[in-house]
Amino acid sequence: MRVWGGVLITLVALLGGCADLRGGELGPQATWPTVRRGDAGRTVVTVQYLLRHHGGNLSVDGSFGSATESAVRSFQSARNLTVDGVVGPSTWGALITVVRRGDNNNAVRAVQDQLANRYGYALAVDGVFGPATEAAVKSFQASWGLAQDGVVGPSTWNALVTNVGGGTDRAGLAQRILASGNITLWPYSPVSSSSSDGADARSNIRDTASGGPARRSSYGTAPGGSVYLDPRMLSGMLRAAETYRFRVTSIAGGSHSATSRHYAGLAYDTDVINGVSVGARGRDAVVAGFMRLCRELGADEVLGPGDAGHWGHVHCAWPR
Repeated sequence: MRVWGGVLITLVALLGGCADLRGGELGPQATWPTVRRGDAGRTVVTVQYLLRHHGGNLSVDGSFGSATESAVRSFQSARNLTVDGVVGPSTWGALITVVRRGDNNNAVRAVQDQLANRYGYALAVDGVFGPATEAAVKSFQASWGLAQDGVVGPSTWNALVTNVGGGTDRAGLAQRILASGNITLWPYSPVSSSSSDGADARSNIRDTASGGPARRSSYGTAPGGSVYLDPRMLSGMLRAAETYRFRVTSIAGGSHSATSRHYAGLAYDTDVINGVSVGARGRDAVVAGFMRLCRELGADEVLGPGDAGHWGHVHCAWPR
């Protein structure tokens, strides 16, 4: 985009890309990763594709070396930003550009690379924003609670690149769960099918994806307060989704026994596997297989149909 005097670009940079006509607005607490020389990985790939989109001449190899730093400095200089070679909030604000169906460019490749290689969507990184890319964007937006318009604006860009840890830390695992097409997170309180107490499964994972603790319920035997979810449990949930489609109804919320591992951030419950309720299945081959897989993934407390209080769901908990 060319703008007289760079006024619009500078304004977007100052605001951190906080608004556009479509694709969402950034909240006041939004943050951007800091990317600099010596870094490597998918976020660097995104920076390199965006630099190429703006005319930079550099390879896209995921390694932030001297050539990438030089390209960042040139970009910053051209847009009257602080020339330090570091991609921080103001540089992100100038780099990102709104992309939507019908576009064909390196910014689209940046989006596709994130969706395919960080979040697991089946997409070609070809720069063509067609129906498959639009569907993946809408799915990703839904998992983050963003407006599902299929347009990659500031809020969607921010959600795509905030997983600096590469997906193996607690927040990164939760972000991958949100993006998984095989995991449905129940958005309501276990005692209500129409409201949430902030301790529902979806909120638990969203709070974790943002780097915070998950809220616990405050009714019945629930202790209230919050807890950080255990990465072993989150990883186990993701690994199970490689084989099964399932719905998670409870993580840290709900009213369980007072000593339940749910309240320690170590357990999750599922009531639908491969599209059929556990209560209707009983302990059939699918449910038995799911329970067996949970044990193989490290859960040592696995309960389901046939166990007291678990006729309608499977409970998987990891050791304290």
